[in-house]
Amino acid sequence: MSIIDKLDKKISDKKIKNKLKQEEENLENERIQKLFKSIQDFCTEVYKKNLADDYKRLKKLFEKHSQNQTAIEIYFNNDGLLSNLRIVLTYAITQTYKKEIKIQFEHKNKKGVSRYSNDLKFIKSYKYLDTNFCLRVYSCISSIDYKEFELNDKEKAYEYFADLFQKEIWDYGESIGAIK
Repeated sequence: MSIIDKLDKKISDKKIKNKLKQEEENLENERIQKLFKSIQDFCTEVYKKNLADDYKRLKKLFEKHSQNQTAIEIYFNNDGLLSNLRIVLTYAITQTYKKEIKIQFEHKNKKGVSRYSNDLKFIKSYKYLDTNFCLRVYSCISSIDYKEFELNDKEKAYEYFADLFQKEIWDYGESIGAIK
């Protein structure tokens, strides 16, 4: 066998090995995605059962009280585990200064149930319980500045969110002249 033939074989073997490795990784990812899909479907069911109607009503409530206020924007995402209601007060002529509050439906173990999680053991042993979820109310959208509420305490979460709206958005907006 000539050196050219050896090189050809070496390159071919490497390509085949890489292709097999990629196929194995793809199969593993598909398996994880399939397992995660059932968790995601469960999350959506819990959201629809416990919060979907409330979130829609909350959105309407805050829209009603923010009518004709161009400085206040309301964003609503109604999509199972990613569901949230976010209210933004934009102030200053440059539109670069903002104050935000957000209420979000989340899984308590966010990293463990992510579709990007590689913890197959955790995903396989997942317990389908409503108590896995919570509502997090964020003030100024700092990833560490939030208060967490159990689903059975959702009324307290709504009250806290409304209080934040009053203090962080409305009162502050009035004090700086962004809301009239």
